[in-house]
Amino acid sequence: MVFLKNFTLAFVPILIALVAVPNTSAIATLSRPHAVKSDSEPKLLASVSKLQPIQLPDTGAQNDGWSCGPNSAARVLRYYGHGVDYETVRAATDKKLFLPQKFRNPLNNQWIEVRTGTPPATLQQVMQRWEGDRVKKSPQTSFSKLISLVQSGKPAIALVRVGGLSIPYVGAIPYLHWIAVTGVDAQRQQIYYTDTNSQSYSLSYQDFQNRWNLGLDQDVSVAIANILKNNGVEARTIVWVDRS
Repeated sequence: MVFLKNFTLAFVPILIALVAVPNTSAIATLSRPHAVKSDSEPKLLASVSKLQPIQLPDTGAQNDGWSCGPNSAARVLRYYGHGVDYETVRAATDKKLFLPQKFRNPLNNQWIEVRTGTPPATLQQVMQRWEGDRVKKSPQTSFSKLISLVQSGKPAIALVRVGGLSIPYVGAIPYLHWIAVTGVDAQRQQIYYTDTNSQSYSLSYQDFQNRWNLGLDQDVSVAIANILKNNGVEARTIVWVDRS
């Protein structure tokens, strides 16, 4: 994780995926978050160098358009010994949080509906049902902190951008997605992660950071950026379990 789907009045939704439990709402999802489209896209891993990524349990592939957050959370919770799977964590999500957000289309003065998925605070809260206060959420996280966490054996669920929908005179609507970061290779400058289709991939440091930065202050419309920010969506956000 890591998602909108139906723009009323002729606009397609803002996709971004996040997890949920009591509190706020802010994102949509990706119908095919793991599809490889070009050489710049993530590479499927066969085997990785000497520094092996954390092996997360397979708790089931994402099968809807919003629950990349709960999907990634289930993998991390099972890694820490909890008997949960994707369906369990998704069922713990409060669907009432996924209420439509609206803003006016300046072209015709009509309302556009932005359907939201699981915001960071909600993802943290659903995981706290099993791990309590050890579940941490960090926006504006430094890259060195993320690397340090993963190298110490703590997988981190990161919110990344996986594309967007560009609307003339309005701006871009970002497609966001939760993924579980599982490994780092400093020598090759690669980040390894498990996607919600249960497959492992790698990205270069630069590509990962570009996606993790979200670009809300670049091509994203002010209205959409405000909706996301009001729901706690910030660049370089991670959620993880802080066990010593």
